[in-house]
Amino acid sequence: MAEDDNAWVLDSLVNFLRGPVWHVPIMTFIEHKSLTFEECEDEEEKEKRKEDETKIHQEYKTLVDFMLGSYMEDMGISPEQFESACGKAAINTPFHQTLFEQVWAADDFQVFRRMMIQKNLELQLQTLEILQQRYGIVPESCTPAGGLPTNEQDLMNEVIKTTDTDVLEEIKKKSLEEHEALEGNLDTETKDMEKAIAESSEENRRIETQMAKEQEMLERALKMSLSEEGGGGEDTKMDKPSAPPFMAASTIDPEEVKRRQEYLKRQRDRLLALKQKERERQLATYEQTNNTANERPKSATAARKYLSGGTVDAKTLQVRRALAQRLRNEVIDQ
Repeated sequence: MAEDDNAWVLDSLVNFLRGPVWHVPIMTFIEHKSLTFEECEDEEEKEKRKEDETKIHQEYKTLVDFMLGSYMEDMGISPEQFESACGKAAINTPFHQTLFEQVWAADDFQVFRRMMIQKNLELQLQTLEILQQRYGIVPESCTPAGGLPTNEQDLMNEVIKTTDTDVLEEIKKKSLEEHEALEGNLDTETKDMEKAIAESSEENRRIETQMAKEQEMLERALKMSLSEEGGGGEDTKMDKPSAPPFMAASTIDPEEVKRRQEYLKRQRDRLLALKQKERERQLATYEQTNNTANERPKSATAARKYLSGGTVDAKTLQVRRALAQRLRNEVIDQ
């Protein structure tokens, strides 16, 4: 295979990773399954969750392998051709580090676990943002500080419209419209609770503090994994106690805290359902515009199959590690 062909093979797959056919099922999986990744004090519950987390990690590997394999079949790329491309070709298409984390996490449990905890906290914060928006409260901490560096901002602007930001902004808009339409039907108790949660800065501070800690832990997990070339082991020394989800430390009456926790969890679950619906809509629009259902039938079907609740066929790919290693080299060389 010619060197130019090798470059095309690698760049085509990186472009696939930046597109909605990959992004939609991967992010839907991460968000829904991240709800399992919460810290707890009970030792028996910890062991049970550890088993659940390991099982979810295996499911994630299967999903990543199946998506990559489906795309390669669509493009007529053999594992041998891809491994050759990873060994010889340079990546000419820019990619965001998040793409590397998503692929690398399939091989390393600690990176996966930190990624999932981070997503869990992010969902909590987004739930609060939507609630705060209803009452005209937008904390400064909920807006990006200064934006991304120019080169990263340009890259993210190039990525198709199926991004977390686009999805969340659309949901915020619809949620606000729905709230305004139904506000008169809300009982006083619910209104008072919503407003109290929205006006409290305590929960925002808790989540933001924990997110900063978890980001540090994710970076440490990545560094350890990269230095060990993806050992995937579980280093318990890296685990720090995290605050329980929703309204953890508070001077509010414990019963009131419990009520608020349950309410926010219901709102978070609703947010997940809305996100999936919006992503499905955007994926359908993308497929129609780009004719992916005909050009890449297997990968498009794989994305749809997961979103519709179907199980992902077990199909292990040797090339996943080759891709992860190649992306790893790009990250290290930056």
